[in-house]
Amino acid sequence: MKNSSKVAVVAGLGAIAGGVAGYYLNSDKGRQQRQVAGEAIKEQSAKAANYAADMATKAKTVASDLTTKAQNLIASATNKAEQVKANVADGVDHLKSQTEKIVSNGQSKVVA
Repeated sequence: MKNSSKVAVVAGLGAIAGGVAGYYLNSDKGRQQRQVAGEAIKEQSAKAANYAADMATKAKTVASDLTTKAQNLIASATNKAEQVKANVADGVDHLKSQTEKIVSNGQSKVVA
């Protein structure tokens, strides 16, 4: 069989299949099937939209929780840094005072 003959046979079979499908879909039973399929598609579409909305809400909640935790960690680290800074300043002041006492005692011994 030549290629052109094969194409003609396939095209003819496709036309017959299309005609049968069109006839079936235009029948009462075909209309019912289209309606059932349409309703199923709408139902699945609504479920998918609800699922997507739920996931978006959960993602927002997780992001908000993470932001709050990060802010708390930053505040805690800042407080700790301020405490360390204050402790170091107190230590420096204490060492300065001790040094001044030692220098003062040394000067009074030298003068006497």
